[in-house]
Amino acid sequence: MTIRTYEPPISGSEKAQALYKDDSDDGGLGGFWLLSRALPAARICPRAASRSFRLANASQSRCYAIAAHDVSNPKLTTIDTSKLSITKTTTPKELIPNDELVFGKHFTDHMLSLEWTATDGWQPARITPYQNLSLDPATCVFHYAFECFEGMKAYKDEKGNVRLFRPDKNMARLNRSSARIALPNFDPKAMIDLVAKFVKLDERFIPA
Repeated sequence: MTIRTYEPPISGSEKAQALYKDDSDDGGLGGFWLLSRALPAARICPRAASRSFRLANASQSRCYAIAAHDVSNPKLTTIDTSKLSITKTTTPKELIPNDELVFGKHFTDHMLSLEWTATDGWQPARITPYQNLSLDPATCVFHYAFECFEGMKAYKDEKGNVRLFRPDKNMARLNRSSARIALPNFDPKAMIDLVAKFVKLDERFIPA
C-alpha cells in the first residue's frame, strides 16, 4: 500500500500555504488528506495477500489548505472594550456539583455577545443574562449557516485566582477559521479582555 497526499485545486496563481507553525498548533480547519491504493498483488494472489501483508514504500506528509488573507481594513476588526455594557441577572442559578457537570448541558448566568456589520465592523460588546436567541423566521442562517467553535479552559489556581489556558492560541485559531469561511476577524487582545471580564463575572461557576 502506498499513501500519498492530496492537494485540493486552487484558483488563479494562489499556492497552498502552511497553517501550522509546529505540531503544537492543534486547531484550525486545515488538515491533510490521505489516499491509499491496494497493492496489485492483492488482486493477483488474494489468498497470499490475506496471509501476509507488507507495507511497501509508505510515506506520509501533511497537505495544508490555503491560508486566508488578512483583513485590510482595521475598522472592521477593531473592538472597543471600553464600550462594554453589563446587565447582571436577577435570578442566579444554583451551582451544580462538580461531579455532575456535563459539557454543553450546564451554563453560567450570563453570556457575552457582539454584533458585526460590513460597514461599521464590531458593535459594542454586551454581557447579558443567559437567554434564548430571537430570530426572524426568514433569517438566512437557517439556510446557509456558517459557524466557528473554539473552546477555552478556565480554572482556579491554589490561591483561588482565575486562569485562562493559552487564550492567545484560541484567538488565533478562531480568527483563522473565521477567515476560511468568510466570517469577520477581530482584535485578539480585545477579545481576550472581553472574555476575561465575562469569566470574572461568572467565576463562581468555575470548579475550585
